[in-house]
Amino acid sequence: MQLTEINGVELEILDTGSGEPVIFVHGSMGDESFAVLAEPALTNRYRLIHYHRRGWGNSERPEAPVSISQQAADCKGVLQHLGVKQAHLVGQSYGGTILLQFALDAPDFVYSLALLEPGLPSVLFNSPEFGAAAGKAVSLYESGNKAGAIDGFGQEVAGADYRADFDRTLPSGYFERWVANADTLFQSDVPALQAWMFTPEDATHITTPVINMSGADTRPYFREIYATIQTWLPHAENFIVPNATHCMLQMNSKAVAERLASFFSKHSLQA
Repeated sequence: MQLTEINGVELEILDTGSGEPVIFVHGSMGDESFAVLAEPALTNRYRLIHYHRRGWGNSERPEAPVSISQQAADCKGVLQHLGVKQAHLVGQSYGGTILLQFALDAPDFVYSLALLEPGLPSVLFNSPEFGAAAGKAVSLYESGNKAGAIDGFGQEVAGADYRADFDRTLPSGYFERWVANADTLFQSDVPALQAWMFTPEDATHITTPVINMSGADTRPYFREIYATIQTWLPHAENFIVPNATHCMLQMNSKAVAERLASFFSKHSLQA
């Protein structure tokens, strides 16, 4: 990945392969997209673009919370820098949240949209189960136990044995990098998500092809998000990823890649 100035800050960008462009926007981990970037269903057919958001990987650290709108503007800036006028967009979790905003702010850049359980504050912050888990993680973080906070968060959204799956699909050192980026998660991403507003009326403006994906073994509040997207975007295709929790990219990257490739082929830029 190469550092490039985007909107006044340096972001790490990976641009590989050829074909129709597909850009991945990661969630609250940083490395999760790498699991699918090596899948032949995508690597053999598409130009794959991935970047680390502000404060993740070696991208520049934010001094204050970065709004969802600014994150969407960064995604647009990456595409503009690479000369991409229209792309397939894929976002897991917080990445999906950013892409919902992107679809409102820069619809001309969106050819298709893949939403993998985007973080909807209207669901998450009204879930007692999620609230309890998030509160525990915040307490650990504020006590200085960043590794404990990240591990607890990981167990909640990915399952108690998530490390075995992540060890199989992600680059070595992923957990240490995740912990190193904990300040971004708790000091920037979480406050920005709490302040973000997206309504059913906003959703009516999204008319591009959409695929709505959820893990078969995901938590109830993420399943509610999946159902909410079905209601908000009735034209969306819907797919349940087998053998996966919320962290679909890391746990069943093959199934995700194959379903995405099928979706992109159906909605080809060349059609």
